[in-house]
Amino acid sequence: MASPKPSSAALLLLAAAAVLALARADLTHDNCVKNKKVTVQNLCSHDVTLTLEPLANSPPLFAGTYTLHPRSHAEFPVCWWTGRLRAPDAAQVEFHVGVDGGSFYLAPNAQPGQRVPVSVTPHGSPLQGRCPAVGCAIQGRCSVHQVPSGDCRNVQEMKIIYCNPHV
Repeated sequence: MASPKPSSAALLLLAAAAVLALARADLTHDNCVKNKKVTVQNLCSHDVTLTLEPLANSPPLFAGTYTLHPRSHAEFPVCWWTGRLRAPDAAQVEFHVGVDGGSFYLAPNAQPGQRVPVSVTPHGSPLQGRCPAVGCAIQGRCSVHQVPSGDCRNVQEMKIIYCNPHV
């Protein structure tokens, strides 16, 4: 008796199962167990209300809006995240933390007319590559506009800081 040939449908199901297994393996990347996070800090003397624009199918860090009270911070655990963060009277911040710890981040280093200066600072143990702070801190001290050439790795925390311009 001849052995039955696998049907096209069976081969398609096997291929789909293999793709799902690879996708599932990618979601459980070793770096996801390193407790990466996005921290947002409010150094202002007033509330800062945050809104998100997740990109690249990123899950939201929080639902709707999130209000940070003066001199407080919030931490959001992530495995990876890409998107934009906005606050009234502050420049928009865009950043990406990759599953492998690679990062890109962007905040204007000229923020005229913005009542609330904002900066982005990556943290890691240790950071690798070139990972400067970007944006403007207090009293007009500004740094680069974006991470040079995107060469910033081993990021475990992306910190976005909203500053009181008069401190």
